[in-house]
Amino acid sequence: MKIFFTRRNKIMILVILLVVVFFFGLKSYFKLNEQDAEAVEEIKPLALNWLSYNEGLALAEKENKYILIYFYADGCGWCKKMIDQTYSDEEVKKILSDKFVAVKINASSENKVIEKGEEISEKKLATLYQVSGYPTTWFLESNHSPVAPLPGYVTTEQFIPVLNYIGEGWYKTISFKEYLEKI
Repeated sequence: MKIFFTRRNKIMILVILLVVVFFFGLKSYFKLNEQDAEAVEEIKPLALNWLSYNEGLALAEKENKYILIYFYADGCGWCKKMIDQTYSDEEVKKILSDKFVAVKINASSENKVIEKGEEISEKKLATLYQVSGYPTTWFLESNHSPVAPLPGYVTTEQFIPVLNYIGEGWYKTISFKEYLEKI
């Protein structure tokens, strides 16, 4: 039996080839999109890297970043809530990792730190920073100069503008109230 390559047969073969190419093209396109979706699912949330006092001060100086010191106390419900809600927020973690070195101090601890060449407890360090309630967040410049304390529990919505105000250096030129009106 002879196959006749008439114009009609050539067109049919071409159509069949196009359908096969189109089908396999779509299949590989959808397979790529499935891989993209899997890659998106694999993106992990940022982890907040809490450092000890002396490690944090040294790293901030080296990287020229602001320092955030989070003072908390054992058994403090508001401290736990701030860790669980405010500090676990992805935007807060992003701002902190970009502009700050985060230090966590347990103000009920006798763990030792070095402050101005002297070995003292974290409890004593909280006293030196005049922390009277928990939680309290202190902000410092990279050279360890104090910027300001932020006493008490702060929601994510309240905290983000404060982080940006300090992290972007606005505190050097305008008041926080002016900054809030500007943004």
